[in-house]
Amino acid sequence: MKNKKSGRFMPRTPSGLTYAVRESSRAKRVIIKVRMSSDVEVVIPSGFPKNRLPEILDKRAKWIAVQRKKFQERKRTLRPKRIALTAVGQTWTVQYISSSINGVTLLEERDDMSLILTGHVDDLKLVVNTLNVWIHKQARSALGKWLSDLSDELEMPFNKLTVKRQKSLWGSCSAKKNINLNRNLLFLSKAVARYVLIHELCHIEQLNHSKEFWSLLEKHVKNSRSMSAKAKQAGDKVPVWAKA
Repeated sequence: MKNKKSGRFMPRTPSGLTYAVRESSRAKRVIIKVRMSSDVEVVIPSGFPKNRLPEILDKRAKWIAVQRKKFQERKRTLRPKRIALTAVGQTWTVQYISSSINGVTLLEERDDMSLILTGHVDDLKLVVNTLNVWIHKQARSALGKWLSDLSDELEMPFNKLTVKRQKSLWGSCSAKKNINLNRNLLFLSKAVARYVLIHELCHIEQLNHSKEFWSLLEKHVKNSRSMSAKAKQAGDKVPVWAKA
């Protein structure tokens, strides 16, 4: 069977499993490797009889299937086909095109809300890094405008906004009226994300969580205590790749 990516003809076991073979002078035994792409590579010591490999591979067929399943599940979490930025009402489709170019490039097609990643797209680390750079850019733009609009609407001016990827905090506000926002707010519901932004703006007037603070917040967000609880439980809305 011919491998579509490499163009090489690959041997096949009686059960239909295709694999690539690589001889190594350093190998002391037969080593079976399952790649993230689900391709199987067999590393053999120099001079090892290749006609023995089909039998060896068929004996390890269950193990190979388990490894492939693990990689497919990992791919689904770290290489999404769809990205929902619920807070701003956007859903992007993601396409992956394998090519020989170095790294991974991202093309944003805003007309049809699609992202095209090209390059070494089987390298999950490169894919995740590329998507995280993109989401950070989206967050700086969308959250920046949203916070500025709310600041004007509520007449609560702030000094500076910094967008970060934080593990446990959705936002914070300093005594200098500088606000930090977690870029992963984009994955939360619009209501919860809006609550977080207004929560931090209210800290400009009340830099604490006193009774006065909650009274001020309640004027702008009804059932603010309930919204606070929802925000604390919203971490599971963030996809795995955005936490990586």
